[in-house]
Amino acid sequence: MAVQVDRQVPIDSSKAWLQALGAFSIYTATWGLLSTYGSYQSYYESFLIPKTPPETIAWVGTIEGVILIMGGVVTGPIYDRGYIRELLFAGTFLTVFGVMMLSLCSEFYQIMLAQGFCVGIGSAILYTPSIALVASLFEKHRALAICFATCGTAVGGILYPIVLEQLLPRVGFAWATRVLGFITLAELIVALGIILPYARNPQEPGETRSLFDWKALKEPAFGVFCLALFFMWIAYWVPFFLIPTFAEYKLGTSRSTAFYILVITNAATLPGRFLGVYACKTIGVSQGLLIFSLLSAVLLFAWSAVFTVASFYAWCVLLGLIMAPLAVFVPAMIPFVCPDKGTVGARMGMAWAAASLGIILGAPLSTALSNLDEGSFWRMQVLVGCCMLAGTGCQLFVHLHVTERIGQPAREQDGQEDLLE
Repeated sequence: MAVQVDRQVPIDSSKAWLQALGAFSIYTATWGLLSTYGSYQSYYESFLIPKTPPETIAWVGTIEGVILIMGGVVTGPIYDRGYIRELLFAGTFLTVFGVMMLSLCSEFYQIMLAQGFCVGIGSAILYTPSIALVASLFEKHRALAICFATCGTAVGGILYPIVLEQLLPRVGFAWATRVLGFITLAELIVALGIILPYARNPQEPGETRSLFDWKALKEPAFGVFCLALFFMWIAYWVPFFLIPTFAEYKLGTSRSTAFYILVITNAATLPGRFLGVYACKTIGVSQGLLIFSLLSAVLLFAWSAVFTVASFYAWCVLLGLIMAPLAVFVPAMIPFVCPDKGTVGARMGMAWAAASLGIILGAPLSTALSNLDEGSFWRMQVLVGCCMLAGTGCQLFVHLHVTERIGQPAREQDGQEDLLE
């Protein structure tokens, strides 16, 4: 992966950590917005577009998430050619414009265009350059730096729902959303101010690489790994999207309490991400992904046994601690299912594309299986548990294959050097 900053930024230096802070700000404004979608879903169902079926509304968050993840397949090669400035400016404009336009929406199709497509495309343009930049500036502390940058997701997932919940009853949906837009703009201005002074100018393109290598799917380890991500990500975002709805319609909480349960869940993902980094370095990437995906499946099945608000609080904290590490393990796992280091970038995009296909099915199907009138969610809970368990079974095959090939547990430091070559 190309380095798109001048060498005024030494590897593992304080200036490199400043770039990580810029990426953290971008993640807060992009993935943080996506983590907040559960709050919007609940508000849309109850107030803004109550006549629209919940499973239809769920497509907004689904489209936003799919575009955000799959966008890296396209923006990665653009970043590699040195167009980081153009990506950051375009992504900032589209993300802020989409949030501001959302404040004017009153119909489902308008919400889909503004939040699903515009914010999704803008966020997709931003996040790949930011995390690739951080990865290129660290060697010894790369995993920690990437973890720090991606913690912006949790911070945004804490900040945005609180602001939204406090402002909705006071100023209404339109101005509450505009305030979120101004917060997003401020975060991205900070990021641009940190990253742009050190950005390189566009370089002459080298060898053009394919965005998608179909032959790679015929390799047992990588093909099954993509299948594992497909099943896991059917389930991964569903709880975050439906936590407020479950709290309100199943447990009878107020809308305010439902919002704050989502905030607590997002807060729990912070230590969960650092737990993932620690597991990568101790028990190994492949084994860690296997263990935490199995624990996630057990936890998702246990969701059907949650009948009180207190137990739901406890369940949500465990969810953040156990499921958040999955997002840490996946990029660390890629080098171990690649034949050579030159294919890591392309395979990273392919793996996340497989995960995004799971997202396409996850939220709409889970919402369709939930009966809000009766407060019945058990069909959805069984679905996400089974999908996560299926992904665990696929990861078991990958783990055995990788362990047999390298003769030892795959640890983060064994493969991280390949991530940038």
